Amino acid sequence: MELVVPLVVSFLNRKGGVGKTSSVHNIGGLFARDGRRVLLIDMDPQFSLTQGLLGARPALSLPKEHTVTALFNDACDPDPDRIIRTTAFERLHLAPGSATLNSYNLPDPQLQSSSLQSALTLFVNEVRDRYDIILIDCPPNLNMSSWCALLSSDACVVPTQPEDYGAQGLIHVAQMIEQAAAGPNPRLQLMGYLLTMVRPRLGIHIAYRDQLKLQYGSAVFAAEVPDLTHFKEAITVQMPISHYKPKSKATLAIRAVAEEMMARARGEQFPVENVGVDERRIVA
Repeated sequence: MELVVPLVVSFLNRKGGVGKTSSVHNIGGLFARDGRRVLLIDMDPQFSLTQGLLGARPALSLPKEHTVTALFNDACDPDPDRIIRTTAFERLHLAPGSATLNSYNLPDPQLQSSSLQSALTLFVNEVRDRYDIILIDCPPNLNMSSWCALLSSDACVVPTQPEDYGAQGLIHVAQMIEQAAAGPNPRLQLMGYLLTMVRPRLGIHIAYRDQLKLQYGSAVFAAEVPDLTHFKEAITVQMPISHYKPKSKATLAIRAVAEEMMARARGEQFPVENVGVDERRIVA
């Protein structure tokens, strides 16, 4: 995979609660803290990313024309300057989501109009010169929002818990990525499967980690996101973990993921035997 600027990455899994939103929030925050210009796009009608960055009340008060819904609604002006908002964190910008997006998150997206399918791509192309990294949070389904995200992206990360329910349905995500790459977006690649909420000493997590490695090999990220209290605390104070606890185990784990994302974007290979948490890199 050739590194492009900006690097546009979707985070997608048809299963909810596997860490898509928190991954986008925390990885984006870390990139911004490190000096990169970052845009986060909330394509989930639940708009949890938007609430996590702006707060529930401000997020709920946003008119639809100031959210990504404007990209799909012909009655709205999809002006990026009306949609993109600054956040409390330097260099971290947000294209907010909205519950009104649900009206356009249609099933069988490949059968819908080309104008709907290309709406997000046109937006990304219009703003790409402003950013170094663009991360897209997708809903827990494979409808229009997810399809548009894939058509706009260079790569896709698939967060998954190392448990049965979290790992179910990965084949359907891979199939949608293949469909997008075989048709309207030939540059799209699967960046990898990212294990989240990992408890390294829990037997079931070890077993599923090994199972994923056997099935997907080097497509599984070497870096993992552990299940740590600091992640939950950061959500409650509406901060990326890199800003909330910059020297914590949680931030070091997110840094490892971010570094591996960039390495994979440069085409570096990761042997299967390297998969797993190296706890020697994690300090208090």
